This record gives sequence, C-alpha cells and structure tokens, in this order.
Amino acid sequence: MAKKFRKLHGDQIIWLVILLLALISIVAVYSSSSALAYRDGTSTFTYLFKQSFFVFIGFIGLFVCYRIPLRIYRMFSIALLLVAAGFLSYILFKGMVLNQAARWIPLGPITFQPSELAKIAVVLYLARILETKKFTTFKEYAIWILAPLGVICLLCLYGSVSATLIVGITAFFILLCAGINKRYIAYTVGIIAVAASLVFLIHITTGAFSRLDTFTARVERFFVKEDVATMTAQELQEYKEKNFQSDQAKEAIQLGGLFGRGPGNSLKKDILPHPYSDFIFALIVEELGLFGGSVLILLYLWFFSRCIAIAKSCTKMYSTVVVLGIGFLITLQAFIHILVNTGIFPVTGQTLPLVSLGGSSYLIMSCAFGIILSVNRTIEVKIEIEKGKNE
Repeated sequence: MAKKFRKLHGDQIIWLVILLLALISIVAVYSSSSALAYRDGTSTFTYLFKQSFFVFIGFIGLFVCYRIPLRIYRMFSIALLLVAAGFLSYILFKGMVLNQAARWIPLGPITFQPSELAKIAVVLYLARILETKKFTTFKEYAIWILAPLGVICLLCLYGSVSATLIVGITAFFILLCAGINKRYIAYTVGIIAVAASLVFLIHITTGAFSRLDTFTARVERFFVKEDVATMTAQELQEYKEKNFQSDQAKEAIQLGGLFGRGPGNSLKKDILPHPYSDFIFALIVEELGLFGGSVLILLYLWFFSRCIAIAKSCTKMYSTVVVLGIGFLITLQAFIHILVNTGIFPVTGQTLPLVSLGGSSYLIMSCAFGIILSVNRTIEVKIEIEKGKNE
C-alpha cells in the first residue's frame, strides 16, 4: 500500500513538458528582466528569485490540483463558474459604477485577473453540463449553455477582448467535440453574430467596453497598411509608435537566426516592451534561434497530443471534456502568443503558459495542468485497482 502512495501517477510526458517549460521560464525571465530591474531599481537576480518562487508556488498548486479527486471537480464545477462570474462582476462594478478602471484584483503581493479563472471555470462547467443534460430541445441548450457562456463572455469583454475570444473559441471547440446537434451549432453561430453586433452598437453609443477600442485599433493597424511615403514627420512618428511592439518583436526574431545569439545576449531585451511576458517568445527566439523556438512549439504540440491520448482513454463525458477542453485552451493561448510575437496576429497581450513572468496567471495555468494530470491519475489508479482484483 505504501508503494501505491509513493508512485507519481499521470502522464509522464506531460510531467516532463511541465518541467521543461518551467526551466525555460526561469532562464528566459532572468535574461529578459534587465529593463524591468532598472525601472524598479533592483537587479535581475531579484526576478530570477521571484520567478523561481512563482514556479515553486505553481508546482504546489499543480500538485494540489493533481491530488484532488475528480469527483470534487465534478461537484464544484458549477460553483466555480459562479465564483468567476462574481469576480468579473466586481471588476465591472469598479469600472462602471465606481469609475476605477482596473482589470486586476489585488491579492497581497500579486494581482489576480478574473478572466484567467473564467477560462478554466468555463471548461469545467461545460464538462459537467454536457455530462448531465441531454439537450433534447434548443430551449434547454440555450438555458444551460448559451445563457451562462454569454454572461461570462460579456463580463470578460470589459477587461480583455482576447481573453473573451479564447473563452469563446474553447467553448465552441468543446461543443463541436461533444457532438452537439448541428442545428444548435448553426443557431449558436447566428446568435454570436447578432450578439457581437449588439455589443458594438452599445459600445458606440455608450462607450461601455473601452477595451474594444484598443482591440479594433490593433486589428485595423494590422490589416490596413498605411502609405508611409505620404505621411508628415509627425504622422510617421505616431505610426511607428503604434507599431513599435510588433516591429521590435519581429526584429528580435530576425536577429535570432537559426541558433540564436545565446542566452543573455539579446539586443532587444531592453527595447522590446514586456519581453518577460507578452513578448517572451520573441526574446527566446532571439537568444536561442529558430531551433529554440521550434523546440518550444513542439513542447506545446507534444502536450496537446498527450491530452488527446488521455481523452481517448476516458470512459466518462466529464473526464473527456475536461482533458480536451483544458488541453486545447492552454495550446490555443500558447499559439496565439506565438503568432502575435511572429507578426501573424495583431497584438493581444496574452502570456505564454508556464513560461511568461509568473503571477496569478502562472498559478492558474499550473493548476490547469494539474487538473489534466488528476484525470489521468484517476484513470491509472482505476486500472491498477482492476489489475489488483484480477491477480
């Protein structure tokens, strides 16, 4: 019996991916934090220790979530969505009633962004509802799926458009994988189109969703290329300032070449905005080259392939949706970050899971990995029990 408790269950490849991402994170944050250290009047070692501490706390959160039985997640799935909605409502209240613009809630030494919790809560909620409801009518589907997701997405929209899109895309992916009636899916697409139009109309008339202005401006700059030859000196300067982030990220990647400039030798780490968070992939490619960037991409793909394998071994709808949903969510966020850094997507401000500078987002993503490993652990323990009975 003692042997059983000492064994570390869960997919060994996912454990390896987590460890490698954590090591890359510590090195990359340490290398990229010189400008941040100068601004705060400290040294880069401060951020080395800080990130190491966040990684340590992240591993604790991961291990706790890994040890929590699956029935507990099932039991509190709906409650967690309500908690996330409560935090998001608090942010909305502060912004629209108290006129205190903020997307984060201070929790001691760190700040907590409720939209990060909402990402995980939506997956767990959908897993629970898809397991318990048959959706024989569209009305039932609208009450239990569309209405709660619509509220969460609307609340997320106030703080982050990109987080809202990640929540929406992940939810849509889950519904497709769960085999929801195709007619309901078609209705959902139409409802989303109408809802998006109404949100833009409300924003145009009231200015309620300030983040929409930032998002649409970034998208417009990305897709509409202006003729710099006809600009005045002032207009050209303003244009360069608006595209500064993406231009610097692309230059950093170009400087990296095939094998990079070497760890700590980045030329852009003191120029590139947020090289330790929103643009950490560009920093990694500059220092480790195309080779290092490719390894990082393969780690996320390897992780998602293992999630698919685990989902195939699940016998319950809840377990399948949790593993596929969270696996897709993490991989989607990682690739949005990478595509932004490489100039393929407009700037969004999404961090690279388990790599960017830690905080509440690092802890929540660590817990997300832990939930996947919890599902896998449950499957492995059941198999071991069955084998024990047969021996």
